[in-house]
Amino acid sequence: MTIPRPEYPRPLLQRLNWLNLNGEWRFDTDPKNTGLVQKWYQHHDYQATIQVPFTMNASASGASHLTPCDVVWYAREFELPTHWHESQLLLHLGACDHRTQVYVNGELAGAHTGGYAPFHFDIKHLVKPGTNTVTLRVTDSPTWTQPRGKQAGTTRWPIDYDPIIGPWQTIWLEPVNTLHASSLWTTYSVADQLLKLNVKLSELACGSLQLALVRDGIIVARLESDFIDRPEVRLELTVEQPALWSPATPTLYDLQLTLKDSAGNIIDRCDSYTGLRQISVKDRTLYLNDSPLYLRGILDQGYFPEGWYTAVDDRDLKRDVELTLAMGFNCARKHQKAEDPRYLYWADRLGLLVWAEMPSGRIFSTELIETLSAEWTQLVQRDRGHPSVITWVPFNESWGVWHQAKRPEQQAFVDAITSLTQALDPSRPVVGNDGWEFSSGDLWTLHLYETATESIAERLAELLRDPSSEVGGGRVGALPGRDVSQLPVLLTECGGIGFTQATAEDHFAYGDLPLDKVALKQRFEAIASEIHQADSLSGFVWTQLTDVQQEINGVLFFDRTPKLAIDDIKTIMRGIGPNS
Repeated sequence: MTIPRPEYPRPLLQRLNWLNLNGEWRFDTDPKNTGLVQKWYQHHDYQATIQVPFTMNASASGASHLTPCDVVWYAREFELPTHWHESQLLLHLGACDHRTQVYVNGELAGAHTGGYAPFHFDIKHLVKPGTNTVTLRVTDSPTWTQPRGKQAGTTRWPIDYDPIIGPWQTIWLEPVNTLHASSLWTTYSVADQLLKLNVKLSELACGSLQLALVRDGIIVARLESDFIDRPEVRLELTVEQPALWSPATPTLYDLQLTLKDSAGNIIDRCDSYTGLRQISVKDRTLYLNDSPLYLRGILDQGYFPEGWYTAVDDRDLKRDVELTLAMGFNCARKHQKAEDPRYLYWADRLGLLVWAEMPSGRIFSTELIETLSAEWTQLVQRDRGHPSVITWVPFNESWGVWHQAKRPEQQAFVDAITSLTQALDPSRPVVGNDGWEFSSGDLWTLHLYETATESIAERLAELLRDPSSEVGGGRVGALPGRDVSQLPVLLTECGGIGFTQATAEDHFAYGDLPLDKVALKQRFEAIASEIHQADSLSGFVWTQLTDVQQEINGVLFFDRTPKLAIDDIKTIMRGIGPNS
């Protein structure tokens, strides 16, 4: 039987031994929420099956005919490979929305809250030789006090989409030593030709770590370092004649890590990779490898026709990256979704810059503070090793902090998360609140769509003269007292032109709909010209890559068919900004 999404799910930390648990699981909804009382985790006659890692509303799941429910259960058996019971055994879930309880052989292994970050549990003490059963109980709610991005909740804006529940990334098993590498990330200094590697360990320990830096199969540098009572190991390595990573030349170096205990025994081996590149901000300019960088970005929601939140095939993720590059964009702003790491892998390999964004809640509350802080921390740690990721965006358009201009506790939340992100990763700029009401961060970003009375260039000029002037909807560009004078300025939402070949009565886009492709191209060119005239910009992000449900403002239809010729889109987008 073919296993869906069979590729190794964690590109930045790969080991040889692992077991993919994707595929058919037994499945049931629990509309009366009686499963816990009836101990379904020990025994239950399931009424359906589902294909993991697709959520029940996706056609690829085989369960889309079932009535949506806020409590669902999954179960399947797996055969424990020989000798794996001698190791620590980690059960990984790449992402599962939203509250998950995991049982193994009828016993609770652990619980997790959050729909986007990966989590795992050690189940060594729960497994036995031979056949074992893993059961999931997953709950969700329509509340906006949890980070849910564009998933419709208690209310549905014209820009919200059908919600999900359950695992939407790969589930897998991995045997490891008690002491092992749990994550790694690198930073690079162009001036010093210095690569810094940080390896997080599973526990406080003594031992040594060996690193080999490999390019095209040839070891170009090697280093070994001892550590004593450390939970994290840091190495520094000078790289002679470095091949820098950029969209034009996305050169990757392989990393080979060997972890030894204090007696010199090898206890962990893993493979990774890195791109030697540096992102910096200076004199109102964004730099890549000490050269000015102009962003030509596309807003990407990350939805798929058959898999919805999940790409049916790894090649679909690669195709999205390839299409983005083919249309003349050098950056994707992954909007209101923490994307599958396999997308970031292809962005790393093919040379696409990525803005990583936290899915928002929309009601400020204790729950939002707790869940967003915890999950954002996990996501930054998951993705900070990807060279393609160049910017962190914890908040979008004041969602969930609607009143930060008047309520100090909401402004403190934004500023605290911005500072936390800078502490977790000082190597990338942070956009504290994307779109308007700047409070803190390293870039000043604005969302401006065309109006009938004022051009984008005129509105930008006004905001540059007075950052506290209105962007739209009563929102100002920067909060009073916040200095943006030395920050790069980017237009991170624009365009949004709707076009459909179907009846458009219930559809959403910005402005009037062009009647045909000739008119559509003219609108593209007109808005592009306005953006080009705004020579104070360090880049733009066009709304958006594809149509999604009622939103018809994609440059592609939902099936990835282009609305205009790919070369025409490329010519228009490459004509914006310097060197056009």
